Amino acid sequence: MKTTIRLLALPALILPAILAGTPALAGTGTTAGTATPAAVTSIERKAGSSSQARAYWTAERMAAATPADEVEKAAGPVTQSPTAERVRRFAEAVAPKDGSGFGTQLNESITVGKIFYTSSTDGLGHYCSASVVNSPARNMVFTAAHCVHDGPGRDWHTANWMFVPSYRNGAQPYGTWDWSTLAVPSGWISTRERQYDVAVALVYGSRSIVDAVGANGLLTGGGRAYHYDIFGYPSNKDSGEIQWVCSGTSRDAGSNRIEMNCGFGGGSSGGPWYYSYDNTTRRGDVHGVMSYSSGSNTNGSPYFSAAVVGTLYNTYANDTW
Repeated sequence: MKTTIRLLALPALILPAILAGTPALAGTGTTAGTATPAAVTSIERKAGSSSQARAYWTAERMAAATPADEVEKAAGPVTQSPTAERVRRFAEAVAPKDGSGFGTQLNESITVGKIFYTSSTDGLGHYCSASVVNSPARNMVFTAAHCVHDGPGRDWHTANWMFVPSYRNGAQPYGTWDWSTLAVPSGWISTRERQYDVAVALVYGSRSIVDAVGANGLLTGGGRAYHYDIFGYPSNKDSGEIQWVCSGTSRDAGSNRIEMNCGFGGGSSGGPWYYSYDNTTRRGDVHGVMSYSSGSNTNGSPYFSAAVVGTLYNTYANDTW
């Protein structure tokens, strides 16, 4: 395995102006923010190396895994959030390649699933939530940074890391996917500030994850007050064994974060904040990820900026195993 640091400029050609159906800038007199690319740090597995994750995660171990709780808002004092950026679309949602339906699925998204891993910090089994995002390489999963790396002075959670889309009470209807690359903003590793609590995992399995379950779109920018549908596996709802959805309106939380009254507990970390979720296709545009809980009812996400999230996406959108 090797750890790398990359910095990639944001090509203007793939960042169209505000699209129909995407969020507009909130407030009057708001101008587009500049998107200076942020550094990205990743760890990459050697091509072709094997993993024991699937064999390791027996039904008993999955049931015993505990949620990756995050309760702090930030490592430092809360600061005023930067000016809102114009909306940028990085990916369009797509259906599965084979046209798979939902069968007897309840109102759940098959693009959303559960991550299992053995923590590099405490050596215990934990779980998070995640969602598939479309990319040219068709292998990208979005989650929270703390689900792949534990921050300053700590390490990557590579041991037994596995993604299970549409997980439900131990069932793995679409199989499992291992990681080939885990990537986070360098700001997460140096500061652990929640504005950087977003990660990309490139995954591999018997086929492309996008071919198997489809994928969501990806948006950055816009204001900080929107209606969101948040999906995930909160530990305080059915013990994290079933997907739950929380809908509501977000607000600015300072330090380039947004918050919403949702009441999701640990385990929902990394779950998508959908700006435009389609209840028919059960896909949408990811515009945030669950980062933390605060108090009895509040949950937070990083504000999805082009500088951080757009750079993270562009750096790995074309990477293959």
